[in-house]
Amino acid sequence: MDRYIAEMDEANRIAAVWVMKKTARGPRVFDPAKHIFDPQHPAEFIGAPLQDIVSWLDSKNQIN
Repeated sequence: MDRYIAEMDEANRIAAVWVMKKTARGPRVFDPAKHIFDPQHPAEFIGAPLQDIVSWLDSKNQIN
């Protein structure tokens, strides 16, 4: 199961999301060029509400 970890800024907004793949040694900052977010794939969300993290990931995917 992948893990998405929200990093918050001083205004309590998501500044970055880290991705921890189940086979990885450690988390990496989400990069739409390297990572694919699939909402149908089971995942764990930490640091912010699930919908906030999903919205942030979707916005990053639309930019690239």
